Amino acid sequence: MSTIAFPDGQVVTVEASGPDFVFSAVLPPRHAGPPAHRHRRETEVFTVETGLLEVRLGRERRLLQPGETVAVPPGTTHAFANPFDEPVRLRTVETPAGPLQAQLRALAAAGGRPPLLELARINAEHDFSFTAAGLPDVPQRLLWRLLARWSR
Repeated sequence: MSTIAFPDGQVVTVEASGPDFVFSAVLPPRHAGPPAHRHRRETEVFTVETGLLEVRLGRERRLLQPGETVAVPPGTTHAFANPFDEPVRLRTVETPAGPLQAQLRALAAAGGRPPLLELARINAEHDFSFTAAGLPDVPQRLLWRLLARWSR
């Protein structure tokens, strides 16, 4: 097991790296979580162990309590956050393992500022599996590709 610690207090404990990426995470109180995004090939399953987790799944919003799970199929826009006063602990399984572990490590190493060139390189290595919500995939892939080339 390895740990990825973020400056904002988020802690990720890696349990397995392949063929699935399995990890537990502790999100501190009032943690905004990632921006809305999609994965082309990967399914993500979130299970809340302690605390409450607000999840966006497509246009639907859910409040997950301890023991509750949500599965996010490929291509589904999603996000999550902890807008509450207590930390939340969740377990996540990404099937198959995609770029998420590398993205988390890059984000933590950058100290809070998204390292766009590094994220573009990682996304390019994974055939542009990750896309931000709200932007069409084709022009977004072109932009990721340009940024990835620039990162070299």
